[in-house]
Amino acid sequence: MTQGNFPWRRPLVQDWDEQLAEIERALAEGRAPEYVAVKALANQQLGMREQLRIERLAKKLSKAASPVAGFAEVTIGLLGNRTLSFLPDPLAAAGLARGLKISAIEAPYDSVASFAYSPADCFGRSLDAVLVVLDESAFASKRPMLDQAAEDEALADAENLATALAAAAQEKSGCKAIIATLPGAVQVSSAELATPGTSARFRHRVNLMLAEGAMKGQWLLWDQAALASRVGLETWLDPVRYHAAKIPFSVDVCPLAADSIASVLAAMKGKTARGLILDLDNTLWGGVIGDDGLAGIRLGQNSPEGEAFVAFQNFILSLRDRGVVLAVCSKNTDEIAREPFRNHNEMLIKEDHVAVFQANWNDKATNITSIAETLSLGLESFAFIDDNAAERERVRQELPLVSTIEVGDDPSFYIERIAQSGLFDHLPLNQEDIARAESYGGRAAAAEIRAKIGNYDDYLTSLDMRMEIEPFDDAGRSRITQLINKSNQFNLTTRRYGEEDVRKIEQDPDMMGWQVRLADKFAQHGMIGVVIVRKQETEWTIDTWLQSCRVLERGVEQCVMNMLFETAAKAGVKTIHSHYIPTDRNGMVADFYTRLGFPASKQQDDGSTSYSCEVADYEPHKNFIDVTLAG
Repeated sequence: MTQGNFPWRRPLVQDWDEQLAEIERALAEGRAPEYVAVKALANQQLGMREQLRIERLAKKLSKAASPVAGFAEVTIGLLGNRTLSFLPDPLAAAGLARGLKISAIEAPYDSVASFAYSPADCFGRSLDAVLVVLDESAFASKRPMLDQAAEDEALADAENLATALAAAAQEKSGCKAIIATLPGAVQVSSAELATPGTSARFRHRVNLMLAEGAMKGQWLLWDQAALASRVGLETWLDPVRYHAAKIPFSVDVCPLAADSIASVLAAMKGKTARGLILDLDNTLWGGVIGDDGLAGIRLGQNSPEGEAFVAFQNFILSLRDRGVVLAVCSKNTDEIAREPFRNHNEMLIKEDHVAVFQANWNDKATNITSIAETLSLGLESFAFIDDNAAERERVRQELPLVSTIEVGDDPSFYIERIAQSGLFDHLPLNQEDIARAESYGGRAAAAEIRAKIGNYDDYLTSLDMRMEIEPFDDAGRSRITQLINKSNQFNLTTRRYGEEDVRKIEQDPDMMGWQVRLADKFAQHGMIGVVIVRKQETEWTIDTWLQSCRVLERGVEQCVMNMLFETAAKAGVKTIHSHYIPTDRNGMVADFYTRLGFPASKQQDDGSTSYSCEVADYEPHKNFIDVTLAG
């Protein structure tokens, strides 16, 4: 492995060894090292020596008496028809760079059929995911050359196996299967894809089948084929080790493969970037707008550099179409910085695409912090793009939680570096994801209105907010599951439920699940809350209460709580019970129930706090939202 495998990461710092030694010293003394220090150390252009040392560090961290707060824990099963024993250590190292503490459990060699079709469970425990890596030999059906019917039958067999594996992962391990696509085959002819029976055509059709299944929510994908294509099949596959040790891809590319898998796991755990912060001069266009003027900057204009900037802007807009919120952070005079957005014919990104526009002469770390506060997002939710190496390094030093991508200074490579970083990896998109960028833009506009109005009640009234509360249903299930498994800060119990669990809640008469949506005059915010209640005849217990941080301080929780008590009263309920289970990330809601009117609490032995409120004693909160309660 070489540093070139991770060109988007920070170049290796000179005192890397010293930083590692300090972290290891803390572990040896029984102290927990800082999350940001561990993550920053792993998230660099590691050479082979540094890679091995990070793998050893990950092992030490997994055994440490004092765990490092901040890492999302992930336990993943590895299942394949070839040897995967070389993956756990690189996966653990890759996880540290993405804010994950990954524990990988390998199934016995070639346990695929028994896991899929028999009662046997090779993992014997619940998991966060089962990664399935198969090669073509797992699909044994014969495919004679030019026999289309035989190929169709083989494809059907492959789909049946994938379906069985996904069902087994859900039933035995309580999780989703992540199924790897098949890397391309060595081709004899350019006509391979047009010839039934060839390996290249069959693999291509299997990959399309897997993509369709992922789109329908049957499983998740790790696109091994795309990664193998990126590095080249000759690099990806080691024929000697494949035949000698049954290794499906080269050990040399294992750190890169592990990082790619970790990016999928990061998407599952909500550890990917939600916002992209952009510099302007020589980042969105060539030249300096303050010096060169509108006619002097290079953008389009039939020049290679100008065309590269247009392509980059198109790419940025495609990220926004996926729900990524855009912000500008530029050392510039505001009016001058906005001129290309308003008046340049080749400028694709417009002002209304940008949620927060910070153009001034403050240092960029200060402006990025202001952007994060305006959007109510943590710094770890952002990626930062700047052509200037000195500015990148300054932001890394001041704000190490921000993912500063090493894009270089040639716009032709900006797209490649950002895409390969995996920072914007995501699960199959839904409409809620796509609307997120508009929602954040609406939040920034609302913050501006709030600053002008001053009076908080008048501000909330001015937003013209509309809320819809509906029972769990098929249409919302994917987003409900996503919120349950991603929300950490505004989450009272942080209980995790998979899609099948959510389906069962829908059907259970002793459970009530609410999905909460919000809109205002600026944006459709989509689903921003989930409430799950366990019902008994005269007593209800709030099992789960979580909200998106996109709509803080809007009176949402007060409004939902009013509706909950009103619904309980109509059902003849006398008491509502609730719990707060503290984590290292949900301290912001420690006083949630007392703030919403629940009387004195009771501390439990496990550190949680229990509350109870008589329905007759509840006093409704002031409400600024027009509510529709369905069902």
